Amino acid sequence: MTLSKLRKGTKAKIIKILEEKDIKIKLTSLGLSINTEIVMLKNDFVGAVILAAGENRIILGRDLANNIEVV
Repeated sequence: MTLSKLRKGTKAKIIKILEEKDIKIKLTSLGLSINTEIVMLKNDFVGAVILAAGENRIILGRDLANNIEVV
C-alpha cells in the first residue's frame, strides 16, 4: 500500500521509497526513511497529505506520497 492511500489516524511503517537518491536524502532530512513509523494526520485523497513522524509534522504532495510504500 502507498502512503497516499492511508486513512486519517492510521499508523504505518515505511518499507520502500520509490524515488531518486536526492529525493530520498531530502526525505531522510525530514525524518522519513525505511522503517520510520508514521501516523496519517490528514488525507482527503486529493492534494497533499499531512503525517506525523515522531514529534515532526510533515506535509507531502500526493505524487511523492504515491511513491512511498508502507505496511
